[in-house]
Amino acid sequence: MSITNLPYELTVFIVQYLDLADIYSLCLTCRRFRFLIQESAIAKTLLESKGPGSLEAKAARISKDYARELRRLFKRREAISSVSPFLVAIVAVADSWIYENGVLCYIADCQLRILDLHHSRSNEIIVSIRKLLDKAIEESHGSREYTFQLVYFAYDIVSCVYTLARRDEQISWLVVFNCQEGRILTARCLESSFRIFVRNNDKFLYYGVHSEYGRDGNRYWVIRSFEIATCRWLEDQRLDLTGMVGFDIGSTVCFEIFDNYFYGLANQMALEEEQIDWTSYYTCFRFPLSQRGFQNIEKAPRRRMWRRSHAEGPIDDRWGFLRMFRDETTTQLKVVESRKEWLAGNGSARRTYYTTDINFENGDEEQGQYPALDNYEEADEESDEEAATGNGLPSYMDPPPRNPNQVHPGDDGSKGLLYTLAKCPIRTYHPPCQTFLDLVDDPSTCEPNEQRIRIRGGSRRRWTPGERQESQYTVEEKIQEIYKHEDVVLWPRDQNPANPDAALAKLYQILSPPGFSGNIRGIWDDRSLVYSAGSTPRRPNPLIFLSYDPALYLTGVKSYPNLPAMSRTHHIPDDNAQVSCEWRTLERAMYEDISCGYHFAL
Repeated sequence: MSITNLPYELTVFIVQYLDLADIYSLCLTCRRFRFLIQESAIAKTLLESKGPGSLEAKAARISKDYARELRRLFKRREAISSVSPFLVAIVAVADSWIYENGVLCYIADCQLRILDLHHSRSNEIIVSIRKLLDKAIEESHGSREYTFQLVYFAYDIVSCVYTLARRDEQISWLVVFNCQEGRILTARCLESSFRIFVRNNDKFLYYGVHSEYGRDGNRYWVIRSFEIATCRWLEDQRLDLTGMVGFDIGSTVCFEIFDNYFYGLANQMALEEEQIDWTSYYTCFRFPLSQRGFQNIEKAPRRRMWRRSHAEGPIDDRWGFLRMFRDETTTQLKVVESRKEWLAGNGSARRTYYTTDINFENGDEEQGQYPALDNYEEADEESDEEAATGNGLPSYMDPPPRNPNQVHPGDDGSKGLLYTLAKCPIRTYHPPCQTFLDLVDDPSTCEPNEQRIRIRGGSRRRWTPGERQESQYTVEEKIQEIYKHEDVVLWPRDQNPANPDAALAKLYQILSPPGFSGNIRGIWDDRSLVYSAGSTPRRPNPLIFLSYDPALYLTGVKSYPNLPAMSRTHHIPDDNAQVSCEWRTLERAMYEDISCGYHFAL
């Protein structure tokens, strides 16, 4: 019997065994299946079972519009997999900037401007830096030689570093304020601001600096904590990470907050020269966000955090990135790392994307076909705090079998042009979509000396039953058995010199503003990208925004020619309430005055 003839209830039961991509494809094949993504009760079941950790699920729990958020999740994943953004626009012109948690904070004309892009805000919070500093730091009055560095944004809390230059020294303060309430939380004089980072939720804030020296003469991280509710520093709380190796956040080490826990992760274990037979593990620790959190440190068991062995070949560390994320389907906390490797003695290097579960349990239970590393016994029995802060040297163990679902081989250049690191400055990987994305400088053959920015991506999907190959044995063969790797694509398409497209030429000018080249810097998140197109002396840089979220709409941005016009069907009111504050005001968003971009319909 055809599935189209099955009863309504039985169809719903069957699709619960499909993944989201297959459900979406099924809905596109026949109108009869549209009810799966249009009826709220069914959409709620699918969204809570297939994507409970996604931002769309969180939004649906607030708005109760599960059908809309399920369609939004489908379209976002499809847009990322096909390398087809919904929006490209120049949103600001800035001297410096950060992009955190969907909010763009940038400095222009001695003002700090804060724009919530994920919620399509049409106004910006404007902070007068001079007035803010005069209010927060008495020593800043009348100073003219200083620097103001943006560090982090989360939960409406902005963290920045003010450095005052004096004749024989520099003094730095960490300034933290709530931009919605117009309230300064703290201004702390810092002993050091070297490689400073900040992480916070709505209750606690932590900052770390790579400043102290250990017995071996190398620097290590020091973390301090601040309680937001009482606006006080926990002076008796200090965490010295003497055994956590790595200083480059996003490459060798990362720090994040998930579900009222602070997590630290490093992909190195020792600075000493390693032996011939060595095994690399991730070092991961966490502690609860509380007044005594530093006394309750946990470390993920080493046997569960295996990374790689020496036999897998050398690595080009320049290409790597490292981050933690919560899986949208299982809500499991995971690590994703990109490594460019010469695997098994191959003459050409290839980028590969590895995913590893973060598990703090010590149980010996097996997990499916690929069990935890239960046969490994650590040489020393360390306490949790010693494990997080003490030295851990590399050791050898037989490498366990890799799970092919957690290994995504990238392309090695055999099917297309390989880019140098300078031509591929921004790279990311989206695990829910099984897609890697690169921002590349790909000059056209007609103008080889002109910068032309494009998005390059490659995805994979599971073989359909009729396509599946015979079972194989090696990890590489298992991956090829399970997944079909799509061809690497570049967006936008190439311009036809014989018949140039004016809209396409304008799109390339948005992506690569004329007069700006080199020194490209950008930040990806799970649904968007913000990057600066280049640097020009004494000129602010344009900031370009790409969104793969179909719900995001910027007022004044036009639809791309020959595509259906975009309309805002789900308006989110601006909630940047005006607060009586001498250093904070509201203004119309700069992107409305720039008015340079395109919306794309799926």
